Amino acid sequence: MSYLIIRKSSPIETNMLLEMTLNVMSESSMGFVQNNPQLGLNVFVPYLNNGAYYLVAIDKTMIVGWVLIGPDFNPLNTQNTGSILSLYVFPLYRKKGVGKQLMIRAFDEFKKQGFQKIQLNVYADNPAKQLYKRLGFSDVSSVMEIELNEGTGN
Repeated sequence: MSYLIIRKSSPIETNMLLEMTLNVMSESSMGFVQNNPQLGLNVFVPYLNNGAYYLVAIDKTMIVGWVLIGPDFNPLNTQNTGSILSLYVFPLYRKKGVGKQLMIRAFDEFKKQGFQKIQLNVYADNPAKQLYKRLGFSDVSSVMEIELNEGTGN
């Protein structure tokens, strides 16, 4: 693989990346969330309208991955916190350091903007979780669920 360029996406690329982000929701969530354009728009557009933006990894002239970053709006955070909202690398470019390069660039962006910490949400079986741990992220909470079917519970 040639030298990657990582940069902020253009407005046209942002619209394209938003559409792609909506199309990989099922893969990114390990099947917990289905690809649903309206749901995805409801999730990601408010972030984009409030300061989030994409960083793209370019190999020659082709986008091979992205990270969507922005401020975290969780009122429980007492520090200025950034959020990794989406990280995606196209299958042919996985395990080649693209995700790591995108994350390191995201760290730099957050530092420049004065953020003190970064949070992200990752599904339990997502292979990217290993990358996040290698980069220094640690588990701080766990979301658990149960399907309420007939015969469940007491």
